[in-house]
Amino acid sequence: MHAMPIKRILPKFTSLGLLLFIVFFFVIAPFFSRGDAARLVLDLSVISLLILSVYLCSDNKRYLLIGVILASPALIRLVYPSVAVNEITLAFNAGFFAFVIYVLLSRLFQSKQITTDVIFAAITIYILIGVFWGIIYMLLEYFWAGSFLLPQSPLYADFGQNLLYYSFITLTTVGYGDILPLSPPAKSFATLEAMTGPLYLSILVARLVGMHISQKAD
Repeated sequence: MHAMPIKRILPKFTSLGLLLFIVFFFVIAPFFSRGDAARLVLDLSVISLLILSVYLCSDNKRYLLIGVILASPALIRLVYPSVAVNEITLAFNAGFFAFVIYVLLSRLFQSKQITTDVIFAAITIYILIGVFWGIIYMLLEYFWAGSFLLPQSPLYADFGQNLLYYSFITLTTVGYGDILPLSPPAKSFATLEAMTGPLYLSILVARLVGMHISQKAD
């Protein structure tokens, strides 16, 4: 007896679902940056995002296996919170988000028609790029302390939110200047991310225009 595909068992989940969850996370996260429950709430939110992302990739059994392996260390942090576990979890999370970005990009460029799901996937990819770089900055600050000039705060939640905020400010090339890269790797990564944002948008627009022209020709 063959196992039923996950998408036949669970309700349909599309790029819109992942996008809405990401937006929801960004809205609620700042309100849980204080108190003992902050780490638990933020960790559960991240794990939920990882699980939903795995589900989005579950059309392919190999993709699903890779996604589960990369997402699983996040559960360890709930039980054994420590600096070492934080570093391992962040490394796996970076790999996971890079993997999800790859899967969504593959779907985006393989699609022959512009649909609402394609549009939502494109927006989701852009946001996940910012999340990916934010995690890279967190890892860099762990391994090369003082890589960034950050607001002084003893809270882990603030540490993560500050670097995530910096990532999106860099991706969108806004550059407020309240957080600065200091170490050579930090400056290099910030430069790469600043180039990634405009390049992605340029390539995306070119792809969507090409798909639109192809649709009209058909």
